[in-house]
Amino acid sequence: MEIGISNIPKDTRIALVPQDVKKLVDAGHSVFIERGAGSAAGFSDEEYKQAGARITDSAWNHDMVVGVKSRAEDPYKENQIFMAYLHVEKGQSPEVLKKLLEKKITSYAFEEIRDENGRRLVNLGYEAGVVGMYEGLITYGSLLEENGIENSFKALSPIKELGKEKAYELLSRLNLQQKPEVAIMGYGNVSRGAQEVLEKAKIKLLILTEAETPHMEKYLPSLDILVNAVVWLPGQSHLVTREMLKLMKKTALIIDIACDEAGAVETCRPTSFKNPTYVEEGITHSCIDNLPTAISKESSTHLSSMIINHVLTVANGGELKTSLTTKDGKYVG
Repeated sequence: MEIGISNIPKDTRIALVPQDVKKLVDAGHSVFIERGAGSAAGFSDEEYKQAGARITDSAWNHDMVVGVKSRAEDPYKENQIFMAYLHVEKGQSPEVLKKLLEKKITSYAFEEIRDENGRRLVNLGYEAGVVGMYEGLITYGSLLEENGIENSFKALSPIKELGKEKAYELLSRLNLQQKPEVAIMGYGNVSRGAQEVLEKAKIKLLILTEAETPHMEKYLPSLDILVNAVVWLPGQSHLVTREMLKLMKKTALIIDIACDEAGAVETCRPTSFKNPTYVEEGITHSCIDNLPTAISKESSTHLSSMIINHVLTVANGGELKTSLTTKDGKYVG
C-alpha cells in the first residue's frame, strides 16, 4: 500500500518517526513523507530517506494518510484511509466530520484506540501535563510579580526553547522562599506529568480524587494554583463553577491542562502559547491547547511508538477493533 505522512503547519509534531517508518517499508509498503515534515521535531528528510521513505510535496495522493491531527481544510481524496487525532466524538469538529463523510473516508481516531477494558492506548497526556504545569509555573511567577511579590519563577524560560531536560535542571535549581499551595484534579497521565514537574521544583501538592472533586468549595480558598487534569464528558457537571471562583485568592491561577471548553472548569476556553491567559471573575486562567507541541521530539517519538502497530494492521488490510470513526459515508464511532 502507498502511505503518505502529512504534517500540519505550526504543529511541530510528526506522527511517525524514521525508525517506525522503516517498519512499514520492511513490511512491503511504499511510504511518502512531505518535505520537511519532521524537521520541527528534529527528524531530517535524510533520516526518512535512510528509513526507506520517499520525499514528496504532498502526502495526500496516496491510498492511506497518517497525520497527527485532522483539519477541515485537509485535501482528502475519495475513499482514502486516514489515521490521526480526529476529535469529533464530542462534537468538537463538525466540519472535519462532514468532510470525512462527504469524501467517504475510512478514518481512525488515535484517541479512540482502546484495549479490551476501554483504556486508551494512544495518549500524550503525560507530555501535556509536563508542558502545562511548567508553563503554568512561569505564568504564576508573572502573576506574583504583577502583584508586587518577588519570586524565583522568573528564572524559568519557556520549555519550547530549552527542551525538557534543561527545563528540569532549572526547576531543580529554583530557590523558592515561599512555595505555592497546589492541587491537581485527577490522577491519570496528565496528572502524572504535572506531578513530575512539581516534584522537580520540590513543591508539595494535593491530588484530588473523584471522591473529592465534587466538593471543590472546601479546597479552593487556600489554593494558589489549581490544575485540571480530569477526563470530562459533555453533559457532566462542572467541578469548578463560575460562582466558585469567588472563593479563590485574587492571586490564584487555574491551569486547565485538560482544556475542555466549559468543561470540568466552567470558565475554561482554549488559549494558545502566544496568548496563554485570560481573566474571569478576577481569576487568571491558563488553558493552552495542544501543549505537547512544545516538546515535539519527545511527543513525536512517543506518539509514533504508540500507533505504529495499529498503522501496520490497517496498512496490511486489517481493521482495528476500536477507533473506526467513519466508513462508506457513515459515522460509525
